[in-house]
Amino acid sequence: MKDFSIAIDIGAGLGVKLGLFADPYSEIDEGLLPCGEYGEDFDSFTNSLLAKLDGLLKKNGRRREDARAIGIASPGLFRSDASYLLAANLRFLCGNNLQQRIIDETSIPTAIDNDANLGGLAEWSVLRTDLLYWVFGGGWGGAWIDKSGHIRFRAIDWDGDDRTLHYTNEPGYGIPLSKLMLKPLFYQYGASFDRFEQIAAEDFPNGDGKLTGPAGDPESIRAEAILSGPGRCRLFRAVVGNDDFYERFLDIHETPQMMDPSIAGKLISKLSSMRVEAAVNTDRLFGRILAEAALIMYRQARRDGLPEGVPICLGGKPSYALPYFGPSAQRRLGVAGVMSYLRPSVIDERGLNANLVGAAVLAEKIAEGL
Repeated sequence: MKDFSIAIDIGAGLGVKLGLFADPYSEIDEGLLPCGEYGEDFDSFTNSLLAKLDGLLKKNGRRREDARAIGIASPGLFRSDASYLLAANLRFLCGNNLQQRIIDETSIPTAIDNDANLGGLAEWSVLRTDLLYWVFGGGWGGAWIDKSGHIRFRAIDWDGDDRTLHYTNEPGYGIPLSKLMLKPLFYQYGASFDRFEQIAAEDFPNGDGKLTGPAGDPESIRAEAILSGPGRCRLFRAVVGNDDFYERFLDIHETPQMMDPSIAGKLISKLSSMRVEAAVNTDRLFGRILAEAALIMYRQARRDGLPEGVPICLGGKPSYALPYFGPSAQRRLGVAGVMSYLRPSVIDERGLNANLVGAAVLAEKIAEGL
């Protein structure tokens, strides 16, 4: 009896999460393939993944042939045949077709999609309406899901031209933020854009210490240079400058952690909750810049039929700082006439993993022939 689906969430940080689901909201069990066990190439990765899956199945008294379908959430961009076009943080996947390999090895119907797209599909499975899903991490990913559950403007067979990316699908990478706009905006919050650019150029070197935007535009920067976990940390350093007063509000072991984006975001939120000026200004500025990027996105998406007032669901660890940057973003959006509201992921609120749930929803769609 085919009474469960398999969901796989491929990550470049912790590892691959594997879940067995009776339905997208009823997880039977979960396993993990740590990054250290990926191996050196595509074949070793696939073998390790399938071995971990078989172990999870055996642990739960299940067999491959009883699975309805497999859904895979993965970072990267894909070709129309489901092979990887680009997987920046997992380069051994580039050019390979994981979907087909798993079908060949397991004979289970399988589908794969970008993890931000499937996070959005998970939100849709609860809200059942048009929505935008934004996930913040090392960058800023996104998806527009229509009321029928279709992912709009997926970046399939991307030609490598930044100008052909739809802003709702790769907002952090594709949306340009004008330096001319950013400089006075930084100044309003007591920060220097030039200092920010120097800090960020250490992470994005291009030879002359200056950031460039999509298509190499020297007059802009990519939105994710600011609107991401590392971006929020860069922003804090630009706001703080040489002032170390904020350190008085941190424990002695926390001060050096402010240089680690994987930890610093939580500490910036701690400082914001204590009303430390540098952190408060960082989040107000983050929110304003998020709103400006969102307005650029809306101008494109509205022409393509995005309804007014769609909910914007936020995922990823930096989204937990919504209480601190959200009011600033929401005020600017409201002034501009955008009635969409930022809200935490409904999947996160349920204590579930959006990527895994989205992969489980995809598996159900495949099983149902949709």
